[in-house]
Amino acid sequence: MPGGSSQSGGRVPSSSPLPHAVVPHSRPLRPSRYVPVSAATFFLVGSTTLFFCFTCPWLSEHFSVAVPIYNGVIFLFVLANFCMATFMDPGIFPRAEEDEDKEDDFRAPLYKTVEIRGIQVRMKWCSTCRFYRPPRCSHCSVCDNCVEDFDHHCPWVNNCIGRRNYRYFFLFLLSLTAHIMAVFGFGLLFILCHRHNFDYLHSIVTLAVMCVAGLFFIPVAGLTGFHIVLVARGRTTNEQVTGKFRGGVNPFTNGCWKNVSHVLCRSQAPRYLGRRKGSQSVCVQPPFLRPQLTEAQLAAKILDNGIQSKSSLEMMESQSCDAEPPPPPKPELRYPGITRGNAEECSLLKKAPPTPTMYKYRPSYSPGENHTVLTHAYANQVTRTSTLQR
Repeated sequence: MPGGSSQSGGRVPSSSPLPHAVVPHSRPLRPSRYVPVSAATFFLVGSTTLFFCFTCPWLSEHFSVAVPIYNGVIFLFVLANFCMATFMDPGIFPRAEEDEDKEDDFRAPLYKTVEIRGIQVRMKWCSTCRFYRPPRCSHCSVCDNCVEDFDHHCPWVNNCIGRRNYRYFFLFLLSLTAHIMAVFGFGLLFILCHRHNFDYLHSIVTLAVMCVAGLFFIPVAGLTGFHIVLVARGRTTNEQVTGKFRGGVNPFTNGCWKNVSHVLCRSQAPRYLGRRKGSQSVCVQPPFLRPQLTEAQLAAKILDNGIQSKSSLEMMESQSCDAEPPPPPKPELRYPGITRGNAEECSLLKKAPPTPTMYKYRPSYSPGENHTVLTHAYANQVTRTSTLQR
């Protein structure tokens, strides 16, 4: 853990993704959870679409083309961060298996402490996930999971806000505030230019969009300012609400500028949960019987490794027994450099070459006899022959 050393043992989830990570159990589907996120998506996309259809054409014609371009870029940025905060894993820790640390429920204490920059920080035992929660980790009662650097559970994005998606949530609030201000400001400009004909359809739609933008501006701007203060102080919403570091020193802060750069510019945290793999089903249909082959098929069958079948081997063996041995090759075929006209050389080739004297007396070797005795007998015979020739 950066900036601190652990003083007491305890099972803390590792900071690297595990290949055998346990996927959390499936929760029952509750349609009421999707009502806030559906309403937020409807108001965001619907009001922006009406603004682009009824207000932006007149503004781009009478003022500048940069007005719809600016609002379009801001809206795409808002939508991208909204999707990332909604669908990204916030940093859920995998639960321990049932047979892992099964004795800790009876003998482990409820809290264990670690030291971070000289400050004692408590780690609480999670009876649901069955491990000691790391610092700044908390168990979400809505998602029923332990989330790393837990900030809060946001119903408007239908997801927990943790270490992995807090950056996108913070950028979503900043861009949404800028988008609401732009829609309200350009809509007000359109209304001021058409203040003499409020019964015009474009004016009515623009006024309705301004009401929606003004209604959501106060809570969105207030939440954005609150998170700006939290980021500058290096705190989370959970720590601020519970007053964890009230009257004490926050060991996780690094100064205003470093806290902001840590949220916006740090590398993406690893994902601890393994991806779900689709179940592969193998269909096996017994019995495992090979079809009977005919004699013709067995005779012509040759395996891939070059070994022939039994019947084909028997056929080749019978053919080799019945056939006569081939005649020896002719001298001119064995020695292609010599022609038939040279009769003397041909007669020389038909005769066997003389055998050296020493090889005439070489005894035949048999594996059963003693090699040393045969060697001495062969040496004596060669000596006797050389003496007689002298």
